[in-house]
Parts: sequence; C-alpha cells; structure tokens
Amino acid sequence: MKTHALYVAGAALMIALSSCDRDLDLAHAYNNGSSSKPYEFDADFNPDDYTDFGTFVVGDRNICWQDPHIPRYMLWLDGKISVGKYDDSGLFTTYWSADNSLRQVSASPWLDENVNALTSDMEVFGKCIEPVSGFYDGGAWFIGVHKLMDGRLAGFFHAESHWPGVSAAYKSIGVTYSSDNGLTWETGRRILSGTDPKPENPAGQGESYGLGDGCVVWNDARKVWICYYSGYCDDPGNYMITMACSEDPAGAAGTWKKWDGKAFTVEGCNGQTQLGGANIKIANLDTYAGGNPSVMWNHYIGKWVMVYHSWSRRICLSTSADGIAWEAPISLNLGEEEAMYPNLISEEGDQTGGQAVRMYYAADMNDLGQRSLAWRKVVFY
Repeated sequence: MKTHALYVAGAALMIALSSCDRDLDLAHAYNNGSSSKPYEFDADFNPDDYTDFGTFVVGDRNICWQDPHIPRYMLWLDGKISVGKYDDSGLFTTYWSADNSLRQVSASPWLDENVNALTSDMEVFGKCIEPVSGFYDGGAWFIGVHKLMDGRLAGFFHAESHWPGVSAAYKSIGVTYSSDNGLTWETGRRILSGTDPKPENPAGQGESYGLGDGCVVWNDARKVWICYYSGYCDDPGNYMITMACSEDPAGAAGTWKKWDGKAFTVEGCNGQTQLGGANIKIANLDTYAGGNPSVMWNHYIGKWVMVYHSWSRRICLSTSADGIAWEAPISLNLGEEEAMYPNLISEEGDQTGGQAVRMYYAADMNDLGQRSLAWRKVVFY
C-alpha cells in the first residue's frame, strides 16, 4: 500500500494549467490538453482503507440505502448511467437506465444522493414511451446522453425486443434526439445490430441475441463517436467487448462502422435489412470477456478509463491513450461475490474526471437479480 506522503508527492507534480470545461458539447468535451488540480485526500485518510492496484487505488465500499417505494427497488444499478450539466445553473441531469430511462434534475452528480428521489413519472424514453415492435418493444435505456452543437441532445440507447412469456432478448443499439433538453424524445432508429435477424422463437429462457450492453462517448482527439458494446465475436458464445464509430456530428443512423481489428470498416446496420456485419473483439480486453462498459476520459492521467463486469461478475479496469488500443484489464478483487454494472462518475459527470472519481456498481446480486447499489472511490497516481 502506498502511503499518504507518496500520494501527496505525486500529486504535487500536477499543476492545474486550466480548469476543465464541463459542458458536454462537441467543441470542448474530452479536451486532451485539460488537467485538474491534485486530489485532496480526506483529513481521516487511511491507506489501509484502500486496495493498491499499481497505478490506482480503490477504497472501501459504501452501500446506499434505497427506499422500497422508488421505481425498480433492489434493481439499481442495472445499466449505464448518464450524468451531465443541465444548464449553467450548476444543476445536473441524470438518466437512470433500466427497462426504460428516467430523467432526474438535481444539484448533485452522485447517485447515492439522488436514487431515493426517483419517481415513475420521470420516465422519458423506453418501454412505455413509443415502443417500436421488433426493435425496442421489450425496453430501451440510454447508454450515453450528449449535447450536440445544434443544441439538441443525442440519446444513444440499448434496445431489446422480447417474446411473450419468455425471458429472452433480441438486442441492438439505437439513437434518438431531443429538442427540449431531454423532456421528450423522437422515435429511435437503430444504429448497430447483429448479423442475424430476430428468430421467430428463442431457443430457451434467458437466451440473448444480437448485441448491446454498451456505452457511447465522444472522442475529441479523433472527432468521432465511439460505441463500446458486447457482441458475439468470432463464434457463438464468445460474447466480448468490441466497438464501432461514427464520424457524423450527430451519430445518426446509417453512419456507423464496426471495428474490423485494425480500423472501422464493417457496416454497423444496413438501412434495408436492419442487420450489421461481424463483430471483432478488441485486442487485450478478451483477457476477461464481459459487458456493460463505462468509459470516461481522465484528464489527470491523460487516458481513457474503462470499467466493465466480467461474466464471472468481477469488475475489470483498463486504460487507453487513444480510446482504440486498450491495455490488458485488471480484475478488481473487491470482496463481493457478485459485482456488476460499474459506472464511473465524477464531480463533472460521467464523461470526464480527475484524479479521484467514484465507481458505482451493483453488489451482492442474488439468484432473483436483487442487488445493492454500492460505490467506491478510485484514485489514480
């Protein structure tokens, strides 16, 4: 375990050249030249409360109490959470993701401070809001909400189509747009899909088809949207994280290309067939196959940080200098038998962060899918 003095000495090397612009617009988001002030450790800092992973430490877990009256009690977290600035007033908009998306405006970006204020009338997109048969009749939830240069919001979402009486899902990824700061959304369009159409009948309970369980970020250095998602790679059963990109400023349908192992050349979703090309895994991330990534630009270390859960329900962390080539992930032994759906959140939101961020996740999941909302502090050095 590194000592408090070592952290302070390392932090002293970082000079705050300029404050990070926290607006989620294409001109300023993820500026690789940004930096942040060194993290100030709490007065009661104790190195024994952190687990050292070599280039970062992870703090002890905090379990968040949840009111039984909130929507989907005992099922948070259940996907990617988007947190961004509401306007210039200092408020934040949080989009909670389950089988639909709830929109919440509050003074805090922290999930533990907001979860118990959720109500069912906050739903703005998803299962009960203009579902599209065969596309998102089984649910739709945001995996990235971003402000565009024209003032609209782009909401990238995970989509599911189901079968009556069967707990199986045909998955794909879509995009929708809002012109009133997220209060209402257009009918979504598919941007990424699997190679095979939805079968008439699923093979059995719990079967999963297609692709999804991802997140979407704007990579400013490359001037592209990148979607990191899970899909069948190489052969059935090999469900791993891969990626696709769009150079279109709005990430519109018909502009997405999947990763081919060296570049983005594979068709994401054909406009006529609504099917996409093959999924090729991201090198190194196959060390631990998994899904539901959360990706954030960290302006303290000057790298992208990804957390995701493995299929053995462990959280893994990887970093990348360019968002394309990723380091072999580290599996975080956090003590819980079940840890899934990790989300990186900072005081700036879910897209950028500094030396210290919070990692929220679903802990202690049982056979019924019930879980606890937990978080830990992650500090880079």
